[in-house]
Amino acid sequence: MCVVICIEDGKYPAKSTLEDAEALNSHGGSIGWTDGKYTYYRKGISSKKIHNIIEHKLKPEGIKTAVIHFRIASVGSVNKKLCHPFEITKRVDLNLAGSKCKFPLLFHNGTWSDYADEFIKYLGNQHKPVAIPYGEYSDSRVMAYLAYRLGHKDMAKLVTGWNKIAILTPKGIIRYGTGWCDVKGNKCSNDYFVPTPFGAWNEFGYGNFIHKQNNYEKYEQEIIDTMKKEYDITQDEIDDYISYGYSVYDIQYFLDEEDRRIKDMHASDDELEIMQNYAVGKMYEQ
Repeated sequence: MCVVICIEDGKYPAKSTLEDAEALNSHGGSIGWTDGKYTYYRKGISSKKIHNIIEHKLKPEGIKTAVIHFRIASVGSVNKKLCHPFEITKRVDLNLAGSKCKFPLLFHNGTWSDYADEFIKYLGNQHKPVAIPYGEYSDSRVMAYLAYRLGHKDMAKLVTGWNKIAILTPKGIIRYGTGWCDVKGNKCSNDYFVPTPFGAWNEFGYGNFIHKQNNYEKYEQEIIDTMKKEYDITQDEIDDYISYGYSVYDIQYFLDEEDRRIKDMHASDDELEIMQNYAVGKMYEQ
């Protein structure tokens, strides 16, 4: 799980709000902004650095449109280069900063489990070789690649489920996905990081998140019930994941991927057994 915070009228989050968001999404912070002509960004930085950029650069220069992102790694390693945003460019280079960019920037909250399939499908439909990004991949990086090739509207149609995407362009912010919420005047992809009267600090972060875990949406509860039936996981284990800052959908993705990995291992074992039996049969024929 991550969080995306959209600023569209110069109403920037307070330092304490940035710290709260970072506490639950601690794998790297980022900020992108536009001056109406170009886009700019810095990524893989702390909430303190983001606050300093806001106070000493964006506000003095009258910048009113920006997107802030804090990451929890679900696809891809904990790596500054895999922090958001991703450049919507031909190769989606893994730069840590960009200035006077003429291209849009992509920010993502969620887990896109079909990213590899859609990436391979796109490449398979091409009639001639196309350049692909080098280096480490994540689902969000593949989104940016397909957004460049297909356009971000058509890319967003491929990303189903609970995922939320913000595209920062020189003209403003375009959001995809449902469930965006208001937090102190800003559109955010979730509000899990917001303290409540029920909250208290614990080893995982704010206790209010533990309180919120008991108020699942109806469709989230259906996913939980399905996971408990299909996989060897208990409600307590699910609650532990939630306390660490993962969403119901992240947990589902992890379990699906583990199940797929185990099935692939069994498939490989079956193929090996068939090959061994074939070899033994050939030996006896001789």
